Amino acid sequence: MKSVVLFFILLLPFTGSCQLLDSLSLDTITPYTSIQAAMLDSSNVIKLDLSKQKLSSFPDNIRKFINLQYLDLSKNKISQIPAWIGELKNLQYLILSHNKIDSLPDQFGDLANLRYFIMNRSELRALPHSIGKLKELRYMDLWGDNLSYFPQELKYLSALQSLDLRDVQMNTAMQERLKTLLPNATIYFSPPCACEQ
Repeated sequence: MKSVVLFFILLLPFTGSCQLLDSLSLDTITPYTSIQAAMLDSSNVIKLDLSKQKLSSFPDNIRKFINLQYLDLSKNKISQIPAWIGELKNLQYLILSHNKIDSLPDQFGDLANLRYFIMNRSELRALPHSIGKLKELRYMDLWGDNLSYFPQELKYLSALQSLDLRDVQMNTAMQERLKTLLPNATIYFSPPCACEQ
């Protein structure tokens, strides 16, 4: 009887939805580095690193990894993020740097547990209005993107501590507006341009 109880105790953490891990715990997990390997154990995929794999599209199979907490798709050739990304409710880290993505779907705001969003050196032009729903977001790196539109909903990001906007062209008025929207965040800017926004 004891062995049966022990079996269920050991099995429970790996069925259904898993507990969110802290940054240190996530850091120590060895990531899956191929979709094929991850598909063999889809409910236990917590960390997935598909960087530098010459991907031209966002892999549909990622949708099956309901316990995914860390996703790195940097340094690929992805141009579009699917609307179903909002289904990844446990996602805490999303890294999309060095891709060809110029927009994010409205469902991006459904990533209720997202804490770290890194999308530097991409072609992102605007942030969606739904970004204001990301109540857990602490760090956002958009360094070197093509951003020209920042929605008013940024003011709802009360947990945001750091926003990197270096090498993003904007004038003084836009920088002052962002400081007003995010008074508790440290925002990193390059010197303002003499341009219209």
